[in-house]
Amino acid sequence: MIGFGLLVNTIGLFFGPISQEFNVGRANVALMTTFQNAAAAIALLFAGKIMEKVNLRWLLTACFALITVSMLSLTFANSLVHFYLAWTIIGICQPIAITLSIPVLLSKWFNQKLGTVMGISLGLSALGGTIFNPIIAEVIKQFGWRGGFVGEAMLIGLILVPLAISIKPEPTTQYPAYGKAMRSSKKVALTGLSLKQALKMPVFYAVAFAMLALQFVSGSVQHISGHITNIGISPITAATVVSGVMIGAAIGKISIGYFLDKFNAKLVLAVYSLFGVIGWGSQAMLRESNLLILAAVILGLGQGVCLVALPYLIRQIFGEKDYSNILSVINMIGAFAMSASVYLIGLFFDQTGSYNLGWMINVSAVALSFIVIMITLGKKESANSDFRK
Repeated sequence: MIGFGLLVNTIGLFFGPISQEFNVGRANVALMTTFQNAAAAIALLFAGKIMEKVNLRWLLTACFALITVSMLSLTFANSLVHFYLAWTIIGICQPIAITLSIPVLLSKWFNQKLGTVMGISLGLSALGGTIFNPIIAEVIKQFGWRGGFVGEAMLIGLILVPLAISIKPEPTTQYPAYGKAMRSSKKVALTGLSLKQALKMPVFYAVAFAMLALQFVSGSVQHISGHITNIGISPITAATVVSGVMIGAAIGKISIGYFLDKFNAKLVLAVYSLFGVIGWGSQAMLRESNLLILAAVILGLGQGVCLVALPYLIRQIFGEKDYSNILSVINMIGAFAMSASVYLIGLFFDQTGSYNLGWMINVSAVALSFIVIMITLGKKESANSDFRK
């Protein structure tokens, strides 16, 4: 809730004020998140291996502490270079701190109901965005963007660092995982894939493309508040629209996880992809505040596909044997897409004075990701058969 809510879902609130103070385009400011996501993408190459070898409790503690210090240092920034360096450091820590730790920990602690609990957990990430967007917007309004970074650093340092120290990295005899582990021969076959084996399967590249397309879309969420203010609506209302996205995302992530455990995955993904298409298309066309908020909620519902459905499907297709490494590689591709998205959407705005081109690209990306995911599910059985051979 706090990690995603602050590091991912509120950064767009800072683009406008920083752009004005340093008298530069928003694309130049958004470049700090490009560095963040590029660093995260590179770190994802090694994060899975590191998480296997180092005690996760102390690894998470160190990452959150370093994020806190980097965030706090931004209050003294006098040039954009400082932002680029600080957010690069944050990006290096981010894969271990929030991107991989959530699905990896949950996959260890839940033998059953994984989709449901993953949806709840990642739904709270969106709830964090809902809570913190209006709060951080008001802090920035009262104390400037430097005060906003102080507030975010304090939340991370005073809450997440102590909580990281309290984590149990994996189940024990005294504290077993939820649900009985399934040890049938079928389950062994389904969960025995290594990263090397996965790389030989077309299904791996289908999932990777879907992650790339949907993370490109996710990165552009950081520009929604800028889009709303650009069409003449107040910053507080803009923050409310972003909160609408977060509310929709919270509901979408929680519900999609539950539905994936209960119903046909193709039907579930079709419905939630449609939400994404409708939501982004409406952001490009609508100009009335209440309708934009409603469209934002619908848009948010579709966000569950990226953060919940894809990690869930990766676990179901490739299993748990090398889950953290397979997930980290696929997430790396997504992180590069997100880093490009934040910069490119800002660049499109600087060139055209509108975010509409970016929003229509998002509509296309969501539609394409759905098509590729359908191909993924179609190849699932053959992939499992290949492994059994």
